[in-house]
Amino acid sequence: MACLALVVFTGCSEIAAGQSVTLSVGVGQETVGGAVVVPIKLVSSDGAQVSAIQWSLNYSPDVTGVALAIGPAALNAGKSLKCSANSCVIYGINQTVISDGVLATATFRISPGSSALAVPIRITGIVAATSAGDSIPAVGVPGMALLAPALANPNGANSAGQPVLTADSVSPIASGGVSQTFTFVFSNSQIPDLAAAAMLFSSSPAAENSCFIVYVRDRGTIQLESDDLTNSEIKSAGSSSRLQNSQCSIDATSVTATSLATVINLGITFTTAFTGRKNIYMYGASGDGSTNTGWTQRGVYTVADPAPPIPTVESVSPDSGTRVTQTFTFVFSDSKDAANLSVAGMLFSTLLDVQNSCYVVYARSLGTIQLEWDDVTGADVKPAGSSTPLQNSQCAIGATSVTATGLSTRINMEITFTGAFTGPKNVYMYAADGDGSISTGWVQKGTWTLN
Repeated sequence: MACLALVVFTGCSEIAAGQSVTLSVGVGQETVGGAVVVPIKLVSSDGAQVSAIQWSLNYSPDVTGVALAIGPAALNAGKSLKCSANSCVIYGINQTVISDGVLATATFRISPGSSALAVPIRITGIVAATSAGDSIPAVGVPGMALLAPALANPNGANSAGQPVLTADSVSPIASGGVSQTFTFVFSNSQIPDLAAAAMLFSSSPAAENSCFIVYVRDRGTIQLESDDLTNSEIKSAGSSSRLQNSQCSIDATSVTATSLATVINLGITFTTAFTGRKNIYMYGASGDGSTNTGWTQRGVYTVADPAPPIPTVESVSPDSGTRVTQTFTFVFSDSKDAANLSVAGMLFSTLLDVQNSCYVVYARSLGTIQLEWDDVTGADVKPAGSSTPLQNSQCAIGATSVTATGLSTRINMEITFTGAFTGPKNVYMYAADGDGSISTGWVQKGTWTLN
């Protein structure tokens, strides 16, 4: 096991199983003069006691400078912070354990010419140790800096009289659903100069684990950022190909630029894991990035958990009669698609009891019709379109066919009842979707009398 290369550490030995620490880079959500402040936090697990820790930060060339300051968790433990380039160490000659919390803050200076709207910050090379010099397993969690400098005058021109961009609107707002085509409008007070735009669906102004989309004019591209913001999927702005992360997918897109406005249309489908109320944020930047809107909330959208498909028992025809041999038509439906129907049951019985009855099952995935045995311990099976007879002591199944169109499934079935199966019989029907967790239950839809 490796030890920290610091004179204040005295040795290297095993620590208790399961002990570890996590050093995470937070998200800087506010900016002042192009500087974004991001916290670096310590979390200890299973009683790990950290007295010293070192790490390195990695970031893109969009960061032109970084300054680190000691945080309250380290300061309260009487520790010191020392950094060289992008590597830092928290240390001290005392034996005090550092409590969980903010170890340090990093202030990132973002290039004014950057077209990046979110700068990933990675943390690597983490080594933690106890006061005795015992090395503690450690992992790092990346964060990011949001580029969002404030405008001096958000109403059309800044204090120098230069044109500024505005994030005007998104449509629809205060709506909901799973899939929607959104229209985002950006404009400039004097000249068309939108070089980059970002659209963010998130519960808060944090782009991690969100639906975060970026348009870059010079490249003519739409990109969807990954969950951890370390990469993105990219396509041409007018393409209908799909981009996807864990929160949403982007389908058809288009960008239209008029004299002073840019209109971006995005077809977005949200995943079932990304449910609930989401704020809609917009951001626009000029060619060199010096003029921008900052992040502006322009709407809300409620991602609804899609309603599951619901099966329905519709009818049997004829629904009454006395004939010994009859071709019946059973109709089932589904609220979304006939293909959702997984199984259908048809039962002729005096009571709702499948034993010693004429009990027939259609299994869509198998494409089969089966007639249950008298004791329901097994069944005779055939393809759904076959005329091969199936028989038990109550009935015989002759020619059958199944037709599914739109929302409906029609099952045609020739049935001949045996001489022993006499008296009035109820006709019950049953349908289930998917894994069977959603079903109609048994529903009586007719009667049949056998003399």
